[in-house]
Amino acid sequence: MEDSQVPSLSRNLDYAVNHTKNIPLDLVLDILSRLPAKPLIRFQAVSKLWFSIIRSKDFVGTFLTRSKTRPRLLLTFKHFDSRKRFIFSAPEHEDDKTSSTVMARHDMTISDLVYYIESPPVNGLVCCTHGSSIAVCNPTTRQIVTLPDVITPNGRDVYARLGYDPVGDQYKVLCVMMFDGFDSGTSDNIQQEHFVFTLGTPQKKWKKIETVTKDPYRCMKGEVCIDGAVYYGVGHTRIARFDVRSEKIEFIQVPEDYNAVSSYSRLIIYQGKLACLSYDFYLTSEMYMWILQDAEKQEWSSVVTCDVHSEWKDRLTEERVLCTGEIHTNEAILVSRSLNSSELFCVYYCDMISKLVRRAEVDGIADDEFRGVHGIGKYGRDEMWCFPGHVENIMFF
Repeated sequence: MEDSQVPSLSRNLDYAVNHTKNIPLDLVLDILSRLPAKPLIRFQAVSKLWFSIIRSKDFVGTFLTRSKTRPRLLLTFKHFDSRKRFIFSAPEHEDDKTSSTVMARHDMTISDLVYYIESPPVNGLVCCTHGSSIAVCNPTTRQIVTLPDVITPNGRDVYARLGYDPVGDQYKVLCVMMFDGFDSGTSDNIQQEHFVFTLGTPQKKWKKIETVTKDPYRCMKGEVCIDGAVYYGVGHTRIARFDVRSEKIEFIQVPEDYNAVSSYSRLIIYQGKLACLSYDFYLTSEMYMWILQDAEKQEWSSVVTCDVHSEWKDRLTEERVLCTGEIHTNEAILVSRSLNSSELFCVYYCDMISKLVRRAEVDGIADDEFRGVHGIGKYGRDEMWCFPGHVENIMFF
């Protein structure tokens, strides 16, 4: 088979039957689907048949479905001095111990641009930004794709968000470009525009879309993608809902007493629904959560609270705390973002129903050994982020 083009899976069925007489093809497919991502990516080089199998849409979908049963934490560590972004993953904490340790795994390094990753992964894919440059990376395959320039920003800020349409099986990036005139107390002449880019299509260009309102809004960092819709905060009182399939944007009022612009507040997925989560480290050291029960009627649940253990409160200070989301055990999490390499990275799991709080220390992230291997030195300005619900995805763009 000297043809440089990879044959399709269907054209190789006869070949597979003749060369795997003792192992049915269905069994081969089932065995491959149960293997970890790393060997699967290597096994693409075994033959054109195996390449076709592993790259096929059905196989990628089957692997992703299995991967969702074992979600992980996605952790990113940016070392400013070396201009490198390191991406790790770690098991989500599952045991009943009050405190435990999990080991992180280094998945990918990005060194060409100091990309910012401030959004949770969507089916294992991550949206990255650097100024007006937007990219999507897959830490599992270590692939990063830089999207075409939207338009010349002319000094405007660029906000990018990744979403997934499960009906059309498409990934799209929403880009909001605007002057942040709100800093000066006015929303006049901010020149806000919205663009959409669809991944994996021949038309590799951005499409401008219109919103249901002409009133400009202030974009907030952080978003979640739920059932084909991307939700993100827009100022103190509203949440934008971008329907990935229809490419329409609507707005939802936030619950009373929720401060959407606080850096200690986040939109999260809780039991499959949109929820607002915040942490008060000033007065009560409590977590507060509101759940959107009816999106059409914009009805929110009453606030739910959970108190953090007193012996851990000194680690959850203003400079360190970050609300990030919910894991598969229906626990919300707080993260202690220490900038001291001698301290372990800590994740706090808060059960908003039973009011129990557990802690896991994540080892292997930018410790002395890792810094030595990657030549980034023992000290330097660092930035840490953590997102739950990460899954391995062997899809290539």
